[in-house]
Amino acid sequence: MLYILVGEDDFSLTRSLEEIKQGLGDQSLLMANTTVLNGQQVTLDQLRAVVETAPFLAEKRLAVVQGLLGRFEAGSKPRRRKKAASPVEKEAEYKSFADCLTKIPDCTVLVLVDGKIKGGNPLLKQLSSRAKVVSFPILKGDRLLQWIKRGVVEQGATISPEGWIYWLSWWGATCGL
Repeated sequence: MLYILVGEDDFSLTRSLEEIKQGLGDQSLLMANTTVLNGQQVTLDQLRAVVETAPFLAEKRLAVVQGLLGRFEAGSKPRRRKKAASPVEKEAEYKSFADCLTKIPDCTVLVLVDGKIKGGNPLLKQLSSRAKVVSFPILKGDRLLQWIKRGVVEQGATISPEGWIYWLSWWGATCGL
């Protein structure tokens, strides 16, 4: 299974990743079967080795790759201190990654995690039809208030109007708003 989690709402994105992990069975076995890779530096061979490795004493293996999509954003910096790849080399590189990532075995759950990614990202375009893509934009205004209210209710708590005013002023000051 391939998941793509993107966006600037780190809290919700991390929560979603934790839900994926919880759905993969025994957490102590999952720890031994989890690999986290830096997508800006990983090579195709390293990624292939991780996703093709069979899980140890478990049904599933989890591979989390952080920043791979961002590597192929227009105007992104080269991943290492070498000369920038030509457009032809970049295209060949993302196509090679896309080919590898669409052929992962059923025993591997792969999660690509990234910040804000543009819709024109070539790797995202290649993978989105074969992945569960979830976007986590920064919440503002009414959407933020609804999220807070839902969280309060999920915790079995209530908040008074005065509490809302206090919380919103604290949050705005903390976030520099």
